[in-house]
Amino acid sequence: MKTVLLSAWLLFSVMAPAQDSLHIYRPAFLYVLTTYDFPRSYGFMIGTCLPFHPIIKEKKYKDLKPRSSEKDEFISAESGGYRCPFAYSSIVVNAGIGIRYVKSAKHFTELSLNQGIVRTMYDGKVYELNPDGSIKERILFGRTYFTTGFSYSQNWSLNNRSSNLWFIRLKPAAWIQYPYNSFLKPHISLQAGVGYLLKKHSSFYPYKTQA
Repeated sequence: MKTVLLSAWLLFSVMAPAQDSLHIYRPAFLYVLTTYDFPRSYGFMIGTCLPFHPIIKEKKYKDLKPRSSEKDEFISAESGGYRCPFAYSSIVVNAGIGIRYVKSAKHFTELSLNQGIVRTMYDGKVYELNPDGSIKERILFGRTYFTTGFSYSQNWSLNNRSSNLWFIRLKPAAWIQYPYNSFLKPHISLQAGVGYLLKKHSSFYPYKTQA
C-alpha cells in the first residue's frame, strides 16, 4: 500500500507543472549595425542570432486570464571593423550566447555575452631590422588581442502589418581588449542599425509550456 501511495504521489508531482511538449519554428535574425566606440572610434558590424531553446511560461492571475512570458536562448556570431583616426584600423570577430525576451510580435530585447578576437593594423609605415642589417617594411603591421564583452539590445518592428520582418536595432555594449600593454583596455560602444527575421529559414525544435 505504501508503494502504491508513493507512486501516486510521484506521478502527481510530475503532472503538477502541466508541461506540454510542442514543436514550433523560430526564425534566425540577421542585422547590420553602425558602431561608435567611445571616445572616437567608428565602424560597422554584421551579425546573426540563431535561437536554440525557447522558454514559454503560462500563468493565471486573480482575474483568471492566462498570460504568458516568452524567452529564447540563442547563439550569435558577428564580424566587422572600426577605425580610430590617426592611430589604427581594426577587424573584429566574435561569438556569443544570450537570451531574448519577447515582449510582443513587434518588440523584443536581448542580453548577450560575447568572446572574440580583434586585430589592429597601425597607421603609417613600420620597419624591421633584418639579421643582415637591412631594413624591411612591414605591411599591415599590428597586434592581435582577445575580447570579452556584454551587450544589451532593444528591437522594434518597422512593419505595421502582422508580418514583422524588419526591425530597428539599438545595442549598447561594454567590452575589454586584452592583453593590452600587459593589462586590459575597456571599451564602451553604441550600435544602431536594422535587422531582418529569416522566417523562411527557421529552426524547428521542441519546447515546453509551463503553468
